[in-house]
Amino acid sequence: MTETEIIKKLASLRAVVFEHATAQTALPRPRKTRLDVQALQDPVRRLNNPALFDDWEEIDLLLCCYRRLRPARTHGRLKRMERRYARKGQEARFTAFFECVKQALHPDFITPHGYNRTFGEMNAGDIFQKLEAELAPVIQLGKPIFLYAGALLGYVRDGRLIDHDDDVDFAVHLGESTLEEIPEKWAIYQKALLKRGCLDATPSTRSSPIFKVKNGLGIDIDLFPAWTENGRFSVYPYSFNGVSESSIFPLRALNDGQIMLPQDPPALLAQSYGENWRIPDPLFHFDWSGARRTFAPLVQHDFSIK
Repeated sequence: MTETEIIKKLASLRAVVFEHATAQTALPRPRKTRLDVQALQDPVRRLNNPALFDDWEEIDLLLCCYRRLRPARTHGRLKRMERRYARKGQEARFTAFFECVKQALHPDFITPHGYNRTFGEMNAGDIFQKLEAELAPVIQLGKPIFLYAGALLGYVRDGRLIDHDDDVDFAVHLGESTLEEIPEKWAIYQKALLKRGCLDATPSTRSSPIFKVKNGLGIDIDLFPAWTENGRFSVYPYSFNGVSESSIFPLRALNDGQIMLPQDPPALLAQSYGENWRIPDPLFHFDWSGARRTFAPLVQHDFSIK
């Protein structure tokens, strides 16, 4: 296939995919369209023309979003594209393309967890009050629990949950410990949660150290293990000995309720997200491979529900 033929084919596919994806109308022969796009990947790469590759990847990514394919991988590719365009001074092009992605997905949004309805599309104004009731059995287990990760970021930065987020995260402090001791302590805590009916007891091979709280809100409420060692605080997966214990304790109440906050949220947020944590990033993509190496004893433990 010549370069002229490739450019012509790209233009034809782009017209079809962008028209139907942004209008959320049915693609004619979607499987053939997908195969046609995939078939152009290698020919485009062989041309060694970055501009043509950008054209091809926009078509492929929009099609992945429109058809709800491989969300985690697609989310990561979108983030890499955003960075690549920024390096080339093409921020406006990415903004325009991402608007097409949002049109194709509305009212859903792409997150690392999937193509989901986000808080921006929900009536989430009283979510913190509702969370107290849902978390009551967890809080009654006696381990300190506090708002964490994206939920903490949204509350501190905007006074609400992040519009493009779709879950609420909490850290559970397991006390003074080492990383090597944490897997067993977290497994014991999991059994206590199961006994109280706080977790989905469906048998599962999923062995992630992130526990999901059973709730009636239609959202994910995730629990993450945290601990201190010699005055330093750690919490999976963002921070290993990253902040002092005094940045976390004593916890303080959110709106005088049962939902707790760390003592110095900006310290934890800066360590977790970097010094630019106050700048919204709808395509924030976490380095899970690095976290798996850092927290290897925890990640390698089997937390599957038998």
